[in-house]
Amino acid sequence: MQSANRFMRLASSRAGFTPLRATVYGAGVVGGIDFVYATLSLVLKGVPWYRAWQGVASAVLGRDAFAGGYSAVLLGIALHFTVATCIVGVYVIASRWFSILRRKTLLCGLVYGVIAFFVMNLVVVPLTRIGPQPLVWSAFNIGGLIVHIFLLGPAAAHFAGRAGSQGRSNDLDA
Repeated sequence: MQSANRFMRLASSRAGFTPLRATVYGAGVVGGIDFVYATLSLVLKGVPWYRAWQGVASAVLGRDAFAGGYSAVLLGIALHFTVATCIVGVYVIASRWFSILRRKTLLCGLVYGVIAFFVMNLVVVPLTRIGPQPLVWSAFNIGGLIVHIFLLGPAAAHFAGRAGSQGRSNDLDA
């Protein structure tokens, strides 16, 4: 029986990620899902695919981003994946302190998706050169909230859960 427990611990430690790897992989998935959502949303409206990424670049460049061509598009994509890394990284770090975030990944991920959506729209974007914008419940924002709740938050939680519990010996349960 003891050897079976040892085997299970060994197998689970091999299946897990380091927190850094969980953050990087999670950021790729979260950023990729959101990239597809934002790009398809605009393309289906007849807007060029790159316009969303010029919009993201406008957080740093202001209105000049829309005249910046593909360099602005690349900046927007880089910023987008940086934000995705921060979203996943915050969850991974928080999960080191509160083990419930690793144990109840689906439930906590759903809640985290809501939090991430509102923090992004009501805190992060207003602090950029885009400035404060009213949160209008357009089809794009409603879809974005749904994507955050059911895909992005749970993906961040999944990868944090894969990081396992190594690293903090005194986990606090929320």
